Amino acid sequence: MEQAHEWAQRYFEAWKTNDGALVASLFSEDAVYFYGPFREPARGRDEIVRRWMGGVQEDVVTAFEVVAVRDGTAVIHWNVAFAKQAMDGVLIVQFDAAGQCREHREWYAERAL
Repeated sequence: MEQAHEWAQRYFEAWKTNDGALVASLFSEDAVYFYGPFREPARGRDEIVRRWMGGVQEDVVTAFEVVAVRDGTAVIHWNVAFAKQAMDGVLIVQFDAAGQCREHREWYAERAL
């Protein structure tokens, strides 16, 4: 549970700072990042970082809770607000032996503020 919590702290710090090196440190070289069920996933750390760096938000406020961890997979409920938008979502993250994400799946809902 602690490893997932620390990873999620770094993940949301990367969201706030848009720090490419921090983003890269979260994912294994061959990680796959699924943006919901209908979008093409990012494949590999380099593509994940490239896509992540494509959008910058200001005044990002985040909160999360690690709901469950089992056999290297974590379920994380999260909330993010920025500008005039709020998001509420769930991550399912599979970790490798080094504690990096090798598979990231997210689902979320958005609303205007």
